[in-house]
Amino acid sequence: MAAALEIVRPSPAEADRPAIEVGHLTKAFYDSEGDRVTVAVSDVSFSVASGEFVCIVGPSGCGKTTVLRILADLEQKLSGTVKLHSATPPAMVFQETSVLPWLTVSENIAFPLSLKGVSGAEQEKRVRDLLALTGLTDFARARPHQLSGGMKQRVSVARALVDDRDILLMDEPFGSLDEQTRLVLQQELLRIWETTGKTVVFITHSVDEALTLADRVLVMSPRPGTLVADLEVPFERPRDVVEMRRDKRFWDLTYKVWRLLASPARA
Repeated sequence: MAAALEIVRPSPAEADRPAIEVGHLTKAFYDSEGDRVTVAVSDVSFSVASGEFVCIVGPSGCGKTTVLRILADLEQKLSGTVKLHSATPPAMVFQETSVLPWLTVSENIAFPLSLKGVSGAEQEKRVRDLLALTGLTDFARARPHQLSGGMKQRVSVARALVDDRDILLMDEPFGSLDEQTRLVLQQELLRIWETTGKTVVFITHSVDEALTLADRVLVMSPRPGTLVADLEVPFERPRDVVEMRRDKRFWDLTYKVWRLLASPARA
């Protein structure tokens, strides 16, 4: 079995090193008898700078989520190298809302701190700050069944941020939401990211969403997933998710990404 994820605590002399380094990553899944079933990811290499926002797009089944799960140490690689230069393990936000139904919003956000035995006073302060940051202050005592899908995802994001981890991994967190709610939460996520300076790797099927959020977009081929393009996103920050759609560069780049997705062999 391959070695577990390598998390390297950076020294001051390494301050300019990438937060994430992935080299020639390959992942295959096997059946119960040890016979190879499918190669999910093949020879994928990329890096993510500290504080950078990177989106990964690609067709269903291309291995996007597998790459993210390996970064989160929820899957093990078959070969290659994966290094996180971070003082803390990454936090992860899933596509499915993962709030605990028997806890209030505040209790859900505080849950990682309570598992670590953080004092009640410190929990209260961190939760209060994140309620304000994510626009949930008025819902602090609400239960999940009283929240919309978008509100539940805000709770998931706040909980991922509560213990101040350096790297945030997001697996299609807005994929099940309607378009208007997605746009609102994209704007909120940009505001939160600009406030916290986290390193973010974000998986999405939406080319629009990737270009709205990211500093760079990584485009993957169909399975076995390989990296066919690494595109810089040229739009200045801070960004307005609606105004961006008036920019011809946005649609030119959207077309370019769709051409890569339609014809990955040409990349």
